[in-house]
Formats: sequence, C-alpha cells, structure tokens
Amino acid sequence: MGVRMDYITLAFLLAIVGLALIFIELFVPSGGLIAILCMVAFIASVWCAYRGWWRESPGYFWSFTGGLVMIVPAFIFGLFRILETTQLGDRILLSAPRSEDVTPYQAEQERLSALIGQRGQALGMLNPGGLVRVGDQRLHAFTEGLVIDPEEWVEIVEVRGTRVVVRRAGDPAALLDERRVAAEPRPADELLNSADPSPPTQLDFELPQG
Repeated sequence: MGVRMDYITLAFLLAIVGLALIFIELFVPSGGLIAILCMVAFIASVWCAYRGWWRESPGYFWSFTGGLVMIVPAFIFGLFRILETTQLGDRILLSAPRSEDVTPYQAEQERLSALIGQRGQALGMLNPGGLVRVGDQRLHAFTEGLVIDPEEWVEIVEVRGTRVVVRRAGDPAALLDERRVAAEPRPADELLNSADPSPPTQLDFELPQG
C-alpha cells in the first residue's frame, strides 16, 4: 500500500514538474533541452500512475492519463493568452506589429513614391549614399553603384524603404532650352538650304549628228 501511494504521489509531482518546465522553457533559452526534460517528466508521470493504479484501479489510471492529455494543451494555451496581455509577454512572444507602428512607415513610403520621376540636386557626394534636395525637401538617397558629385542633377527612379534611389540626370533648364529650340518652326529658306544643294547629274552622252 505504501509503495502504491508513493507511485501515485510521484505521478502527480512529475506532472507538476512537467508543467513547470513548460513555463520555464518560455523564459530560458535551452536549445530544446528543457522541452526534452518536460517530455521525460510527463512520460515518467504516466508510468508512475500505471504502477500505482493499473492492477487495482485501472479506471483511475485512465482518468489521470486523459486528464493530463487535456491539461497540458490547456495550460500552454492559457499561458500564452496571459502573456499576450503583459509587457513581459511582448518581449518574449513575436507579436505582429501594431497598426499605429506600421502606419507612419507606410505613409512615408507613399509620400516618397509620389516623388518618383522628379529631379533634384545632390547636396553632397553620393558614394553611393547621401542627401539630395528635391524642391524644398531633403531626402536620404543612394545610387546603384554610381558616384555622383555635389550639386549634380539627379532623378528619383525608385523607393526602397524610407530612402530613394536616384540616377544622374541632365540640367532641367538646359533640357528645356533644347526642347524649345527643337520645337521652334524653321524658316522656308533654311529648309531649302538644308536640302541637297548639288545640281542634278548631267547625262554624259552625245547625240548622233545627221
């Protein structure tokens, strides 16, 4: 009788030890060692319950085993639910970012995306990262391997994170002058002079004389 009670007591104690090890596993990085000890504790608990109840009261053994099977997942679920509501749990569990933390980042990306195609000047050498001025805004920018000198004109071509990707671009004023000159109508005499001025080719043969 005494030995039987010792096995039953050990079964309950080992079950409690297994639950405690689950709790410790969340706080102490062990590379899975604590999880293995937890499994050993539960298996030993079931074995002690078998030795204590199987011969005289097998119903108690099955009740204990079934209760353990239900208690362990319920304990884990409840533990995670409690940790989710505490600051300590936020440090342990990798929870999804909150909307108020993500929204500013998304708003900044949308603002920078609206600047794609616009031109500005490098405030310093981009080698490959640095600052550029677009309008009245100072932006963090970088190039894809090219070195751009200070005050050189650049164009925004892409947004990556909270920085813009730029490439070398010509002076907008010079490009505008070139387009204006190309669009101006040309006088008729220039059009005539631009044609081939060479005289028509003379026929090199003699007419037969009668």
